[in-house]
Amino acid sequence: MTWTLENRTVLVTGGNSGLGKATAAGLAAQGARVVITARDTARGDEAAADIDAKTGRMIQVMHLDLADLGSVRSFAESFKSTHPDLAVLVNNAGGIFGSRDTTVDGFERTIGTNHLGPFLLTNLLTDLLVTSAPSRIINVASVAHTNAEEGIKFDDLMWEQARYKQLDVYGHSKLANILHARELNRRLSDQNVTAYSVHPGLVATSFGSGGDSFLGGLVMKVAKRRFRTPEHGAATSVWVATDLDVTDHAGGYFEDSAPSKSSRYAKDDAQAARLWDVSEVLVGS
Repeated sequence: MTWTLENRTVLVTGGNSGLGKATAAGLAAQGARVVITARDTARGDEAAADIDAKTGRMIQVMHLDLADLGSVRSFAESFKSTHPDLAVLVNNAGGIFGSRDTTVDGFERTIGTNHLGPFLLTNLLTDLLVTSAPSRIINVASVAHTNAEEGIKFDDLMWEQARYKQLDVYGHSKLANILHARELNRRLSDQNVTAYSVHPGLVATSFGSGGDSFLGGLVMKVAKRRFRTPEHGAATSVWVATDLDVTDHAGGYFEDSAPSKSSRYAKDDAQAARLWDVSEVLVGS
């Protein structure tokens, strides 16, 4: 199979800062036509101008709020009407929150932003990915998925009963990202669309600073002294998007530009299939 991103369209959600911006820059340097999304398009424009200055590639910015399914639907319609191809979708945007809150659609904010929004977005763009094949989907997950010690909490997906613990809730959503990629690959690989999940490592960005947990914020501030740069963190996503032979491990979980170990629940095909069915009902797709 011939694989190149030269003059092909790549979409990176949350590309206005940190890991997403570094991923967008790395893919632009490979010759891709990069589109980034941002909730704040002014910040997106600043990031695009910076990437353009560094790579000589024009970056398009589009508004998207993954915590609002109406925004997801509007974005997908606009994107498909203006872009005839999509080689790579990088589901990068996400969040970690210090206390329980809900999205405009009534979902717990972490699972809503980190899984249900990207799930719907990917579903709405699947037809374009198929017609653009070969194409790839990359879900930015985390080693924090190991915090989901009982797998997906199907009986309490919105954390209405269990005590809200910031890292546990975040890890639960990251397990969902891995299972989503696994099920996507099972459903789409025969159409030459492959899916992957990646752990970027601990990256020094503003991620997590928006939470209202004082302790969580303090830990993040201290730990960042040992975090890797956004460029280092983005390297695995860029590698998965560009490497010719990565398809030999399609559906897998990656770290440091190589297949990596994950929890037993992250390899549970039954949970992956069940999560897909539940997610479809929740987002109405």
